[in-house]
Amino acid sequence: MLKKILVVEDSVMFTRILKRSIEANGGFEVIAVESFADLKHLLAENKHQFFASLLDVNLPDAPNGEVIDFVLGHNIPAIIFTGKLDDNFRKKIYTKGIVDYVLKEGPANVEYVVSLLCQLRRNSKIDVLVVDDSLSVRTYIKHLLVIYQFHVIEAIDGLDAIEKVKHNPNISLVLTDFNMPNMDGLALTTTLRRSYSSQQMAIIGMSAFGNNQLSAHFLKLGGSDFINKPFLEEEFFCRINQNMELLEHIKKLKFLATRDFLTGLYNRGHFFELGDEIFSRFKSKEQYVGVALLDIDYFKKVNDNYGHDAGDIVLRQLGAQIANEFATNNNHLAARFGGEEFCFLLVDNDFKAIETKLSALRAKIEGDIYLLNDGFKLKVTASIGLCTSESENLESALSLADKALYQAKENGRNQMVLFESINP
Repeated sequence: MLKKILVVEDSVMFTRILKRSIEANGGFEVIAVESFADLKHLLAENKHQFFASLLDVNLPDAPNGEVIDFVLGHNIPAIIFTGKLDDNFRKKIYTKGIVDYVLKEGPANVEYVVSLLCQLRRNSKIDVLVVDDSLSVRTYIKHLLVIYQFHVIEAIDGLDAIEKVKHNPNISLVLTDFNMPNMDGLALTTTLRRSYSSQQMAIIGMSAFGNNQLSAHFLKLGGSDFINKPFLEEEFFCRINQNMELLEHIKKLKFLATRDFLTGLYNRGHFFELGDEIFSRFKSKEQYVGVALLDIDYFKKVNDNYGHDAGDIVLRQLGAQIANEFATNNNHLAARFGGEEFCFLLVDNDFKAIETKLSALRAKIEGDIYLLNDGFKLKVTASIGLCTSESENLESALSLADKALYQAKENGRNQMVLFESINP
């Protein structure tokens, strides 16, 4: 469902630019009004649940920023637009609990707004741990983080923080004070870095007694950033956003390095990287490990008769289907091996269950319809070779699965052949 963004702006041209830029990013729908009166009427109707708002603070019928308190009173996060901003007004609007302010200076500011909305959407899925022995400090920091849509977990010291991380594995940002009983911020950082790299978790140190030596020590222990208390709210948000953006970029780079660009499945290299470990681990537990290769029948004819775009549609749809069937089980691994070929590693207590799952996939492929761009409906079939024998390693198991796949094609395609059933 699209997240709705409220825009209150009396310039029709500027609203049009905002709407086009925000909605082009995907995932957002803009609903705009031009006056304070229109805003009151819109919110009174109570038809929409707004994810965030963009507010002009100088409207003809609300020249002094009256819209800010009104929108915040409806619990809608607010980003402020203004033509100019002096220090007194900046302090005043930040005390109200706004997300941020943006000056109306040009296209770069519109890009910043879009980036900010994307950050808020990302933040709503992120767990943040605040570690401080002062309840008032934790409450204040939690208030700031909630404005930015983070889900906040609190801990009273380092030992409590370790327990909270154990029970909340999705924590990707830790904000920790230094001077705490039982375990201080330095010891906490050292402990966390034993389990979580800087690419997995950002750790920001905070201290009212900070100095260059302390911040340097913290960074050498694996800290991501350091901020002195008391801090400007604007600086606090900027540091957090920079650290979270860095984690997001690393996450995307890892995804691109391990995934097939067309189907979103693992690529060949990552299949071997994960598969070797899974194969060895479960073989030692004497469980059944099935290794299979799937090939789309006569795929070259699809490309020759309907074009490579049609072939891409088939591969994407099949990739989505495979991901839906296999990606949710940590004991299963699926990847695009190359071209129209896919590979699988499945673990189960019963080898028949492995056969059944792959047979069901083959039958579903046969029954599916692939809708091409011109509306033409296409059907394809697939052949599968499966090996569940006592192979020494993943590579040898794949070699046997390939022989079974060859036999499936020789037998007429659109079927699965188990290597163990091939006559010597």
